[in-house]
Amino acid sequence: MKCKVLIVLLILICIIAFCFYIFIIFNDFQEKEESNKDTENLIKETIIVNEETEEKNIDWNKLKEINKDIIAWIEIPDTIINYPILKDNNLYYLKHSYNKKYNSNGSIFTTNKNPFEEFETLLYGHNMKNGSMFSILDKYMDEDFLYTHQKFKIYTPNENYEATIFSVYSIGVNTESNNIKKLNFDERIDYYKKASKITIKSDKEITKIVKLSTCSYLNAKTSPTDQRYYIIAYLESI
Repeated sequence: MKCKVLIVLLILICIIAFCFYIFIIFNDFQEKEESNKDTENLIKETIIVNEETEEKNIDWNKLKEINKDIIAWIEIPDTIINYPILKDNNLYYLKHSYNKKYNSNGSIFTTNKNPFEEFETLLYGHNMKNGSMFSILDKYMDEDFLYTHQKFKIYTPNENYEATIFSVYSIGVNTESNNIKKLNFDERIDYYKKASKITIKSDKEITKIVKLSTCSYLNAKTSPTDQRYYIIAYLESI
């Protein structure tokens, strides 16, 4: 009799666990679809592309009306990355979309005081299993992907930039912070070049950079992971 009861309990536990797993998968899919739809609508409302020159004209006034925290836009051609960048002071956009709706996909955001005016701007985005946000950054550890997606665009109300990647690597977030905290800008550039998993030849004089960051699961020893992918590019005005 006890054996039958245990079997029934195990079956019930399995059913509950399976239902919970299905709920998580469905919720993740729903949030991704909502995030993608919102971004697509935002692009339609605020961005006009010249078909001949492919030049983008962004309606910054409209974006500011939608959310004053939108301060820039990032686009990596031939990838899903085509998102607004938000200024964040308290990690609010870690779990909210640009329209301030709760969404576990979050947004692409920066905590820099003066984004893209400083020598280095750090952008954060989730490494989502559903493929959204900064989930493609792990592909930059592959040389073929890197060289076919080495350049991307950053648009701001005051200036537009072409970004060219010169360093890609994965490292613990605290280790990275300790490694660079006492370095000046030129020393950081040397450090980033040496840290890169792939040697990327460049003789450009670098005066301004953007650093993309997302969770990495390479050599992860903690849960949640303390590892981060860092994709670093120098910026040139266009």
